[in-house]
Amino acid sequence: MRFQDKVAVVFGGSGAIGAAVAGVLAREGATVHLVARGRDRLDRIAGDIVAGGGIAQSVPVDVLDADRLGKSMSAVAAEGGGIDVVVNATAFAHDQGKQLAQLSAAEFSAGFAPGLMAAFGIAQAVVPHMGRDRAGVIVTVVPPAGPMAMPGHLGHIAGCAGLEAFSRALASELGPQNIRVLCLRSHAIPEALAAGSYTRDLFAPKAAAMGLSVEDWVQGASSSTMLGRLPTLAQVADTVAFLASDAAGAMTAAVVNMTAGAVPD
Repeated sequence: MRFQDKVAVVFGGSGAIGAAVAGVLAREGATVHLVARGRDRLDRIAGDIVAGGGIAQSVPVDVLDADRLGKSMSAVAAEGGGIDVVVNATAFAHDQGKQLAQLSAAEFSAGFAPGLMAAFGIAQAVVPHMGRDRAGVIVTVVPPAGPMAMPGHLGHIAGCAGLEAFSRALASELGPQNIRVLCLRSHAIPEALAAGSYTRDLFAPKAAAMGLSVEDWVQGASSSTMLGRLPTLAQVADTVAFLASDAAGAMTAAVVNMTAGAVPD
C-alpha cells in the first residue's frame, strides 16, 4: 500500500473533500488524523474509517488558533514519530457576488485572509515535524478562481491566487528539507453538496437569483467546462493521494488543474 506506516494529517477533515481524501489515505495504509473545529462530524468520519479497517483519529482544533494548532501537531508527531503527508482542505465562508462599490473592507478581507492565514499556520505547525530523512508533502486543495477575471469575486480571486503563490514560494523554501509542496485546483464538485460541503450556503444566493436549486446551479457549471462535466469527489481524492505518493516524488511547486478545462492552464 502506498502509505503504509505513514502519518497523514488532513485539515478540513470534516468537509466533503477532506473526508474523501482521508478515506483514500487510510485505505492505502496511512494513520490519518482529521483536523477541524467541531468534534462531532470528525468523530463520525473517523468512525467510518475505522469501521472500514483503517486507522483514524479526530483532532478538534481551530487552524487559526496558532498556539493550540502547534501543540496538537506536536502531539500527533510525537505519537507517530513525525508527519509524512499534510492535506489542507480547509475552507472559509466569503462573499461572492458583491462588486467593488457594495463590498465592505471586511467582506473583501474575508475572501483571502482566513485561507492564507490557515495555510501559513498549518505550515508553521507541521513543518518542524516533517522532511529530512522522512520525505514529506503538503497538498493544498484550492478553488479554481485564481486565474479567473470575473466581477463580484474580488476577495475570493485574490485568495485563490494567493494560496497558489504561497504554495510555490513555500516549495522553494522547503525543497532542501525534502518536503514537497503542491496545489490541486478543483472546480465545484456536485457530490460535495450532499456530503455536507459549505458550498451549499455559498452558492445558494446565486442559485436563488436564477430560480434554481443549488444542485441544479452547480451541475449547470459543467456547461462552462471543455469536458462538459465536473470533477467527482473520488477523482479529487485519488489525485490528492497520487500527489502525496512516491509516484509524484519529483513534483513540487506545481498547481494541478482539475477544472475539466474551465480554466486552461
